[in-house]
Amino acid sequence: MINQRKRIFAVTLWLLDLALSMASFLLAYHIRNLFELEGHTVMGMEVYLWTLAIILPTWAILLPIFRVYSEPSRTITQQIVQLSKAIGFAWLVMAAILAFVNRDETNRLIVLMTLGINYVLLVSYRLVLFRFKKHGALDVRNIAIVGSGPVAADIGRWIEKHHEWGVKLIGIFEQSAIRPVLESGGVDELIIVADKDTLNDFNHTLLHCEDLGVTTRVLLNFFPHSIARIELHDFEGFPLLTFSTTPTNEALLLIKRVTDIMLAFILAILFAPLMLLTAVLIRLSSPGPVLFRQQRCGLNGRLFTMYKFRSMIDAAEQLQFELEALNEMDGPVFKSSRDPRITTVGRIIRRFSIDETPQFLNVLRGDMSLVGPRPPLPQEVAQYERWQRRRLSMKPGITCLWQISGRNEVGFEDWMKLDLSYIDNWSLLLDLKILLKTLPVVVLGTGAK
Repeated sequence: MINQRKRIFAVTLWLLDLALSMASFLLAYHIRNLFELEGHTVMGMEVYLWTLAIILPTWAILLPIFRVYSEPSRTITQQIVQLSKAIGFAWLVMAAILAFVNRDETNRLIVLMTLGINYVLLVSYRLVLFRFKKHGALDVRNIAIVGSGPVAADIGRWIEKHHEWGVKLIGIFEQSAIRPVLESGGVDELIIVADKDTLNDFNHTLLHCEDLGVTTRVLLNFFPHSIARIELHDFEGFPLLTFSTTPTNEALLLIKRVTDIMLAFILAILFAPLMLLTAVLIRLSSPGPVLFRQQRCGLNGRLFTMYKFRSMIDAAEQLQFELEALNEMDGPVFKSSRDPRITTVGRIIRRFSIDETPQFLNVLRGDMSLVGPRPPLPQEVAQYERWQRRRLSMKPGITCLWQISGRNEVGFEDWMKLDLSYIDNWSLLLDLKILLKTLPVVVLGTGAK
């Protein structure tokens, strides 16, 4: 009901934004044609179509990533702020592209005018839309609620606040009074608010709605949950009620995986000379293998072999028990800046996270992601409290919120909370922000031990 209408409205806005972006280019070109500047000749429109070929895909991708359409019911100020962030980032993309374009091959004034007009049009039509949003383009759906109590009242108030989705509240009724309301006609949907003890009392109401062709929805808030999202899916005719505390949008997760593969491949090529130099230095400076292989816990506890450049003496794991007094972290993890097992080369590659670069192979294999909670050791997981195990519900990553928040300077419990915050608020934009913030952290060696 509401979610479908929200998606329809969001897609409509997205298409309208792209149409206005195209109109902005055409308008900018014709305005520029009205006056002449010494040394600047306006060519035929086809010469500048490359601008449109860049703007449209850039806008089409960045506007949804910045969640311009995810909450259209926000205040107009919030919508404009989010739109401004997206357009601002898109402008930076255009500026970067223009830096490589020959001035003689384009008219940059047309590009700048296009960007300015585009922003004005996108903001202006949102102001108009917000002013008249109660006159929705979708057919109005009349909704009745049967039940009582504060939950029924809350749902009724929520429906009344969202006329823009094309929904109208007829009223909230007791079970004994709903039959004549249905018989009188005009009800498109009925929401049943019941608890698990009284749900069976509505069997006749459900069957009556079937006979009348009235869509019926049952509130399912009586199952125990606190943070899980609830979804209802159809599996070969069997209704499945789903409780999930992790991202479930398969399309976005596929984009994340494809992005991981592309970036990991590119980064592996870019870092190849540095990785080769590191391997040579490790081989020359201390006996033992170049790569350190270790069993780690991945998605939902799956065991996998994680690769790192060896930064300690060979067989260092067998000596950890003797060094527990040097541990500078709380919780079940061991971190120490005074660890005598670390080699000279190891201290350098650890400080700048060079030792983590072989994990690009783990990303390509699908064991890890570029962004996600760091993969723990099985013996660490065995000591987790129950709420901390949820950090395993997303694929582990090379970098994460902990990595850009001070790393080993962050206490263990705060580390776990950062990972859970990442899972609860995950988006492609959040991944992008973490990747960008990782760069200065790595260069400066912030919080490394």
